[in-house]
Amino acid sequence: MADTALVLGGGGLTAYGWQVGVLAGLADVGVHLADAAVLAGTSAGSLLALDLARGSAPADLYKEQVGRERAMLDVDFTFAMTLRYLWAALGSRDPKTVVERIGRLALSVRDVPESAVFDAIGSQLPVRDWPERTVRMFAVDALTGEPAAFDAGSGTDLLHAMSATCALPPLFPPITIGSGRWMDGGVRSTTNADLVDDCARVVVLAPIPKGAGASPSARSQVGTLAARGARVALLTPDREARRAFGRNPLDASRIPGAAREGRRQGAAHAERVREIWHG
Repeated sequence: MADTALVLGGGGLTAYGWQVGVLAGLADVGVHLADAAVLAGTSAGSLLALDLARGSAPADLYKEQVGRERAMLDVDFTFAMTLRYLWAALGSRDPKTVVERIGRLALSVRDVPESAVFDAIGSQLPVRDWPERTVRMFAVDALTGEPAAFDAGSGTDLLHAMSATCALPPLFPPITIGSGRWMDGGVRSTTNADLVDDCARVVVLAPIPKGAGASPSARSQVGTLAARGARVALLTPDREARRAFGRNPLDASRIPGAAREGRRQGAAHAERVREIWHG
């Protein structure tokens, strides 16, 4: 069993900024989650996991986000796309059925080639090869509904893995890896924290605590880990942070505010996290 894991959730640009802020706030008071044995991410959380694995300090990432020094992926998830996604996500009370419905939605995207996803996501990658540290990126097979954690031992390159975990339908088509067609892991769960069940101490950052419809909440998945014997801490945005996020998670103008609120929350929860991480 691995010692420690940091699970970083998805949720767009504000999710990335808030999580950077939380990590910076914790580091300010001597709690360094970036040292985790396992860095696991879903969608935007995977990019942050990769940034940490290559050695970026939370303080430096925070400075980038607050000063808007880093160009983040600019995409237009239209109102029509939102309606199509919600139609699929809210069409059943069964989580498995929901993932199957969203999988069909993903497979219906035929006007965007996979190469366009590689171009968009590739522009965000700080490195081209898997880092030496353990990084896991969660995605879901649109054909079967089954989740997977891609890492350096999965037999796929970093660009394919990152593109898969960020392939949110109907914006992007699923990514072909092996015999599967892989889409954003966030269609299953905003964190996929229950899949990090080989780690003894886990901290989960969940910018979006629960996805639409029947999607399991981060809290329920943390409960699953705890029931299996792991020591777990979950951090989610409070009211002030949610207000800073705004309604559009892809609104880049909201990044600095989300990062500042994350830093405040990180410092506020430092002792609780320290107890899990070092206890």
